[in-house]
Amino acid sequence: MRKVKTSVFVALTLSFVAAGALAAQPAIPSENYAHPQRLIAIDGNRRINLFCLGQGAPTVLFDSGLGDTTASWRYVQGEVAKTMTACSYDRAGYGFSDPPPGASDVNANVRDIHLLLKAMGTDGPIVYVGHSSAGLYGVGLQGKYPDDVAAEVLVDPSYADMGRWMAPPDTTDQLPPPWAPLEACLALAKSGELQEPKTDAAKACVRENRSLDDVLRRTDKLQQANPVTISTKISEIQSITPSAPSWISVNTAQIDALNPQFGDKPLIILTHGSMPAMPGQTPDQHKRGEDNWLTAHARLAALSTRGSHVVVPDSRHYIQINQPKAVIDAIEKAVADVRAK
Repeated sequence: MRKVKTSVFVALTLSFVAAGALAAQPAIPSENYAHPQRLIAIDGNRRINLFCLGQGAPTVLFDSGLGDTTASWRYVQGEVAKTMTACSYDRAGYGFSDPPPGASDVNANVRDIHLLLKAMGTDGPIVYVGHSSAGLYGVGLQGKYPDDVAAEVLVDPSYADMGRWMAPPDTTDQLPPPWAPLEACLALAKSGELQEPKTDAAKACVRENRSLDDVLRRTDKLQQANPVTISTKISEIQSITPSAPSWISVNTAQIDALNPQFGDKPLIILTHGSMPAMPGQTPDQHKRGEDNWLTAHARLAALSTRGSHVVVPDSRHYIQINQPKAVIDAIEKAVADVRAK
């Protein structure tokens, strides 16, 4: 496994990107994210945690990035719910949802979304809002179940070409895979050592997110120590990472097979405006990574004849946390376009 060249890919894969400045937007009370809301049975008795507010069509469904939960939408969901139904959910294996039955990849997660919408009894197609790795699932949802989608807003999304590499020149000089640190954490979690981390290794697995209040910080630490959460993260990272012999990731191959096109559906791509360089990254490497990110997001927007690409000033990867109004405005525009049809 060769070293990934772009800082953005490493940051998203390991899900350790700092949120940056906190939002001024009022947040939904944190207690709502400290326990399950509605546990919706899909695929037999497997349950997905769903949190809905508001009423009115179309329904907006929020999908979080790798390792994140419904809490990542706390600055956006309440405002959107003032004029429509706004639902966030925990993907299988995260938050309060049951574990996935197999790999956590595009096909599996898209199928779960489809089953969840059926179980919810959603009236008509939804406006899908996905952050980071959920961008892959939004594109996959349009490819696999286009009747489920009325419009999409993708917030600093991952994209299929991230999972397409040229073979490294020297395959004998391989670095540990990007999920290796999580495998060590999984062993510690199964032994119970992450419940009250005492060693440096255990403390490295349960990181304190200072952007959270006391309630969310406690919940976040419990989830970081959960073997199911760690196993799901490992599976998602494996699905997004290219490997030999094809050097095409599982997710990229699945999206290639679906060949998604959005037609004239509203599709809004939001891109961060100020991602800092990763430690050890040169200015040239950082610039190349940012240029690739912008180019890929422009290509995503071009999947729809009504696609648009917006760079959000003064935002990092978690645009919904440090610039939530930009996300709210994009959702309201997409909903207005849907209602005008």
